[in-house]
Amino acid sequence: MAQEPLRRTTRVGSGRADEGVKPKIWAEGDQRPPFVLRAFGKASLHLSRLGVAPLNAWAAHTARRVAVNVGNGAGRIPEAKLGRVARFVPSHLRVAAWIKNFAAVMAHASATADPDHKRGNALVAEIEPHLWNFEAANPAPATVPAAPPPMPEDAPTEPAPVVLAEPKAPEADPLAAIRGDLDGKSASAAPARKRWGDAGAAQPAGPALPPDPPGPLATTAIQVIGYLIGWSTTILALPYGAARALWLYVKGTDLRGIGTDD
Repeated sequence: MAQEPLRRTTRVGSGRADEGVKPKIWAEGDQRPPFVLRAFGKASLHLSRLGVAPLNAWAAHTARRVAVNVGNGAGRIPEAKLGRVARFVPSHLRVAAWIKNFAAVMAHASATADPDHKRGNALVAEIEPHLWNFEAANPAPATVPAAPPPMPEDAPTEPAPVVLAEPKAPEADPLAAIRGDLDGKSASAAPARKRWGDAGAAQPAGPALPPDPPGPLATTAIQVIGYLIGWSTTILALPYGAARALWLYVKGTDLRGIGTDD
């Protein structure tokens, strides 16, 4: 006959009842799951990635907004205030392109740290496009060649011949030598003026044009730098992930189920 665990029993030779037998789970151990060091490491890495990815995404969104504002002229310094150093200062459009490239780097960093790959790819697709898309904003109209006008029925098939007058030799000018000497003296006395288009002439500064989008080499560099920043920030946040994983274990969470998809 099986003995009931909660049944009170009486000791032999004593006249009082015993406190009873404790349940098996209380007698052999506590209710916490087993502590596995490998599971603790995976959980710490997963939680650190979850903590770093939103910060990098916030930096990417903020840099993108700043780039748009700078491209629209926010914080632009007039050339009159810059003076002689104006030619050494980059235009506000180029600065906006640099800030946008930094936003793309942080977007790739967030996508690297984020365990959810779909969310990371969506962030990159939102941040990475160029600030100025001329083809989408101003599509080139399709040019249709105009049809030639119809020929009248009574029009001649061959053009009429053109008769040119015979060229005549110019008459000799007796004062041509004197005019040549006077022109040479005036040219030597007056300083030579620089014309528009000459190599040494100062060209007037035209309106600043937006820079081109990053090429294949620059795009690869943005991705690689973002990958390195993503893993570097994740490693720096490992103490935060370890502390959070330890707190979850104390609360009774099984760490073996955290970070299994990483």
